Amino acid sequence: MVERVISYGGHFGKIFNPGSMDVYLAKIFAIRYVIILAGLIATLQMLDLLAKSEEILAGEGAVYADLWRYVTLRSPHLISLFSPFVALLASILTLSVLNVNSEIVIMKASGWSAFRIIVPLMAVSVLIGAINFVFSETVTVHARAELRNWEANGFAADIPPAPDSVYDTWVTDGENLVKAESASRNGSILLLDQVTQYIRDPQKNITNIIKADFAVYRDEGWKLYGVKDFDVNTLEVTQLENLDWVTTIPPERFISLAIVADQVNLPRLRRAINQLQSEGHDTDNLDTMLQQKYVSPLSTLLMPLLAGLAAFGLHRGGNLLARIMLTLSMGFGFFVVNNLFIALGQYGAVPPLVGAWLPFALFGLTGISFLLVTEE
Repeated sequence: MVERVISYGGHFGKIFNPGSMDVYLAKIFAIRYVIILAGLIATLQMLDLLAKSEEILAGEGAVYADLWRYVTLRSPHLISLFSPFVALLASILTLSVLNVNSEIVIMKASGWSAFRIIVPLMAVSVLIGAINFVFSETVTVHARAELRNWEANGFAADIPPAPDSVYDTWVTDGENLVKAESASRNGSILLLDQVTQYIRDPQKNITNIIKADFAVYRDEGWKLYGVKDFDVNTLEVTQLENLDWVTTIPPERFISLAIVADQVNLPRLRRAINQLQSEGHDTDNLDTMLQQKYVSPLSTLLMPLLAGLAAFGLHRGGNLLARIMLTLSMGFGFFVVNNLFIALGQYGAVPPLVGAWLPFALFGLTGISFLLVTEE
């Protein structure tokens, strides 16, 4: 039997065209990726829409067309989130079918190594990761921001586009604390809504609470409107109407501190980090999410390596099924460990680079180590 396989492999090697085999492997992997992605996203979107449809249609002025709008805003997030997992499923399906049909044996008999067999799949994964990166930066971040704005307005119809704004911003001004419910920017004008200042003495005891309906930054100066001053000691409220606000807080700090990393693109996130670092603020949270913007699409490259466990080895006696289950476990393990280290990086327990890249490096080395063992 072994001689027949070797003989067949030698004959295959004579007529074997590496270029055409690369195209064949890449093609079947890409087709399965697209089919699985479309099926998975359609299923998840349908379940999500069923859960949200009543809330969407309850919005002021809502029509049935708003259900489709929700789909168009929600789907980009699902695609970006599940693209690496779909690459894992497509890799397992492709390599396990090749294994069952003895095509792996034939390719090895013709002189291909395990690394050489998965190269076409990794090439397609790099292309998928690049497309996912561009898609996330140009479509997904804006869709998330618009969906959040729509949800904040109770899914009402005819609302203005999502503003360049953030919510629930806290900043320090010397000994004092300042809170703004939202911060919106329009060109050189910055608008803060529902501003509250907590005036504190050197012992950090609150002496006054100053509330303003809104604050406007224009022409390098702040002005508060609809001001009320509450004296904690006398319990008196004083109406101050409009008031010039003298503060050392740079305008951009309000935007930078409350920025949502997965709802902005890389240039804006970098500007926020640089702004906060220049003022001595901790940026571990944003730094970790910045690195994750690279790691997330690049993790697609890991999936063919992890799926190699399902490709190389005998498939008799249910062994292949066990390998597939182990590969799926490793894939899920990567996503779990990756999310764990992201949280550690955000809270400063580990450096942002470690939190973002360590799971990728560990699971990448695991996949490579397994392929080296199979070669031996």
